[in-house]
Amino acid sequence: MGEWLSYTDIMLKMERRFGTKELPELTKVKFHQAILGQQESLKEWADRVLTLATPAFRNLPEQYKREEIVSKFCQGCMDKEAGKHACLQRPKSIQEAIDLVRHHQYITQAVEGNKVPRGRAVNLVSSSNEDKMTAFEKNAQ
Repeated sequence: MGEWLSYTDIMLKMERRFGTKELPELTKVKFHQAILGQQESLKEWADRVLTLATPAFRNLPEQYKREEIVSKFCQGCMDKEAGKHACLQRPKSIQEAIDLVRHHQYITQAVEGNKVPRGRAVNLVSSSNEDKMTAFEKNAQ
């Protein structure tokens, strides 16, 4: 059969064959500004990060690319707690990062159930202190 190529190698070969259309600076900006879409799965998010990273870090060492990809994947997750948890574990690959995010989400769901996260709540005070004193005095009589 044919030779095995990494995802990056395949993307670079395709770029050489068909050419690139974006400036290198623009590809880096797109990579750094990307976040997980609302309808996007973790797997789709990982694929998009890989796709954005290939032209953004074209001439950089593979180790650096991998670290940037994993870091961006974790930081761009909608579930910030799960992303932070995964990032703190220092995953070596994007698949390991996906597994850590999913594990954190599973554990959180198991422990907290279907709790709706509480937002900041304030009590509405509709009457003044004088109204409260009047009502108190009426009740005391």
